Formats: sequence, structure tokens, C-alpha cells
Amino acid sequence: MKKGIILMLLGCSLISFSMFDKIKKEIKWASEEEPKFKKVKVNIDGEEKMRKVIPGRYEIKLFEITYPSDLFGKNRFFNEFNTFLKGIEPIKTKSGEPKVVNIRATRKYSLLLESRFYEEMQQIKEDLLSDEEKILELPASSLEDYYRQQLTSMSGRMGATEYAGTDQEFLNRQIYVLYQLLDKPKFNPNNVYSELDKEFLIEELKKNRKEVVENFEKSKVEYFIKESYENSGIGKLQDDSIYKFDKDVVISDKLEDQAILPEMEKNVYLTGFPENIIEELAKNKLKLKRTPLLLENSDYHGYMFNEDNTVVFIGGKEPKYYYKDYKINVVKKPIEVLDLLKTDSNYYVSDFF
Repeated sequence: MKKGIILMLLGCSLISFSMFDKIKKEIKWASEEEPKFKKVKVNIDGEEKMRKVIPGRYEIKLFEITYPSDLFGKNRFFNEFNTFLKGIEPIKTKSGEPKVVNIRATRKYSLLLESRFYEEMQQIKEDLLSDEEKILELPASSLEDYYRQQLTSMSGRMGATEYAGTDQEFLNRQIYVLYQLLDKPKFNPNNVYSELDKEFLIEELKKNRKEVVENFEKSKVEYFIKESYENSGIGKLQDDSIYKFDKDVVISDKLEDQAILPEMEKNVYLTGFPENIIEELAKNKLKLKRTPLLLENSDYHGYMFNEDNTVVFIGGKEPKYYYKDYKINVVKKPIEVLDLLKTDSNYYVSDFF
């Protein structure tokens, strides 16, 4: 009799534990399906407040600015970009308290930058001049034919000079280009400019370039670097030989679903991604060790989560939302630099992803 009672109690206990374990799993499953979005910081009447992300439709503007390819176009771009950056720059008062000098400091901008612009910014951070501008710093008397030809092309509008064919001609050409970059008037091609004159101009140009880089680094803008699939190095995904178990691999249930994403320190926006990989990402079958990854494509718009992986689809026709009630889209908006001062976005990409 006692044995029967003990067996009954033991059976009840096992059933209870089984039910409890099932409930725990259901609770865990439900909690895992809870939206990952945290509260978003918004500005209301000049005051920053936190707002809960509720079901609905959200548009995040990703402003794409085009970087020119010629020297003077780049110079104009740097000046305009600096004007924009200053417009959102907070300052400190004499008491040390931060103070916003412009309403744009409270606005949100997510920028899409060309990789060559980003690379030149990194170079200027180190050298204070771009490769093209370094020609202007060289002593005119030491310029080789290659540099003289480049300088002649840069200063094509300088006009005739009585020093044609001499070192003075090329020094004057360097001075002319610097006058143009610094927006200085009254250049005279027949003046006898000196290397010391040039040195002062070079220092002024370096100061301007340094200011742009510093303002960019301390600004509140969020940015993504536009790269093609081919140039990004992610083409390794196609090579089965790299599928291996180490710290760089995010492991999937199936060996064929594993993938390595090369180390990237900056936020990236990729174009030209293979359609078969896009499809696997959309079906949540492929895990890439990258958060977030912005993909331009013609198939989907929306987003998908896969553990630590976040993929944001941009430009496609078909909606793809991991949480059906949270229709969040990142929309690319081509724009001129100074027009940024006339607009903004309600959200950063990082507010959600």
C-alpha cells in the first residue's frame, strides 16, 4: 500500500515537473518573440524624451550624399560638409555646461557615405592633406615631369605667365590652386610668389581640413560606408573551404548554413549582394556575424533577425518584417549636402537596429 502511494506521489511529481518545464519553455519562447526594440529618444519642443516603440509603421531616412571626383569639387564638398557639421555642433558655455547653439543639434541624421570619401577623410586625419593636395606642398624646384603635368592640369585656368617653363611658373601654379581652394581673390600670375608665401597657404588649408575631420568625429551624425559586394571581401562566403569552427564563425544547425563575414570595424551598406544569399538571409537560414548589415537589393525591404545577426533590406519590392506588426523600413534619400540643413529623420538606424 505504502509503495503504491509512493509511486503515485512520484508519478504526480514527475508530471508536475514536466508541466512546469513545459510552462517554462513556453514562457521562454514567448519572451524570445518579444520585440527587441528599446525605447527611442525623441525631441519634443526642444526637450529629449524616451518613447516606447509600439506596433506601427516607421520610416528611417538614410541620406546619401555624393562625393565629387575632381579636386575643386571635393574642396567645395568639404566646405559644405563642414557647414552642415557646424550646424549640429553643441558648444560649452563659460561655466562648462553644454549648450545647443542650433536646433539642428537636436535632429537625427543617418548618412550614407561613399567609401572613397571615408578613406580620404581617414588619410586627411593622418596627413591633413589628400594625395592630390600634397603636390601643392612639394618644393616647386623639385617637381618631376609627372607632377608638373598634374599641376598644369589643376591650374588650367590660371592663364599665361611670363615665367613659362621656369620653377617660378610652377610655384605660381601651386599658389594659384591654393588661392582657389581657400577662396582668396586677387591672384596675379606674374607676381614673384615665394615658397614662404606658399607655406602660409598650406598651413591654412591644413587647418581647414583638420577642422572638417574633427567636426565629423564629434558630430551626432550616424553614418554607413557604401561598399560593393565585390570590393568588401565578403566574396569569401562563396568558398566552401572557409566553413570551419572557430571564433569567427557563427554556427548554424547545418554545416552548409555556416558563413564567415570578414572583420569590419565600420558600419557598412552593401550593394551587389548575390541574390541566392539575399534569399537565404530573407528566409532566416543564414547567420552572418555582423550587426547590423544594410543590404541594397531589388527583392525585399524591411529587416530580419537571426540571433546576433541583423539584416536590413533596402530598396526591394516585397516587404519582409521579422515582427509583422513592426513595419520598419530604412529608405535611401539622395540629397545635396547643404540641403541636409533643411531636413532630418525622426530616427537613427541604430534606434531600432
